[in-house]
Amino acid sequence: MEKIALMGHIVAGFPSFEASLKAAFGIAQGGAEYLEVQFPFSDPNADGIAIANACEVALQGGFNTDLGFEFIAQLRDKLAQNSLNTKLLIMTYGNILFCYGIKKFLQKAKECGVYGLIVPDLSLDNDEKLFKKAKKLGLENIALIAPLTKPKRMERLSRRSGAFVYVVARNGITGDTTQIDESLMQYVQRVKAHCPKPIALGFGIQSKEQIDALRGIVPIAIVGSAFVRYIDKACKEKGEISEKLCAFTKGLLGD
Repeated sequence: MEKIALMGHIVAGFPSFEASLKAAFGIAQGGAEYLEVQFPFSDPNADGIAIANACEVALQGGFNTDLGFEFIAQLRDKLAQNSLNTKLLIMTYGNILFCYGIKKFLQKAKECGVYGLIVPDLSLDNDEKLFKKAKKLGLENIALIAPLTKPKRMERLSRRSGAFVYVVARNGITGDTTQIDESLMQYVQRVKAHCPKPIALGFGIQSKEQIDALRGIVPIAIVGSAFVRYIDKACKEKGEISEKLCAFTKGLLGD
């Protein structure tokens, strides 16, 4: 079976600081090579209902950017103590960086052991020097490519992106199921023709069957809303959250 890396996703502070920390650790234990840690924002315009609601719960619980960095630091220590090498990426929106100060935000991220960033609404042409500043600090700022992205822009995004590019599987918001069909495969091949960097494919990936269908097609599959929904479910049931998320992650990977 072809190897494929999994990028998981949690909203830091959902449903609580401790619960999200346990969930994140479980996802890493389950074999996720990457983990998007979303710093919640009040108007997450790329996110579907599950993630938007999770952001709202986290913010109502008092979550803020400083707590986000504290979360990353604690998670990083916990991973190191257990010899887990999951790469942590902060996923958030531009307003969070503006309010905190982009330079200060990036320096803090680096200090906490962050691998990279995904900031969907800071585009290549209006990034406030985010790509340049991140690269200078050794942070992988990941560019996004969408179905309507033109070939020349794909090439520019590939050049400027960090270690890989985030390919949005379809137009719309996260959460809805993506069909792994011929049109998606043609789209991925079109991206590959203009983008030499590895592809992480996300938006609507939520099952082992979908991930298996992507083996040998892309090196990284991103699962977002499915993790957030499962975290909500696991926290409402009895049992250890970390163990449940570990098993869920293994199930996605077929382990």
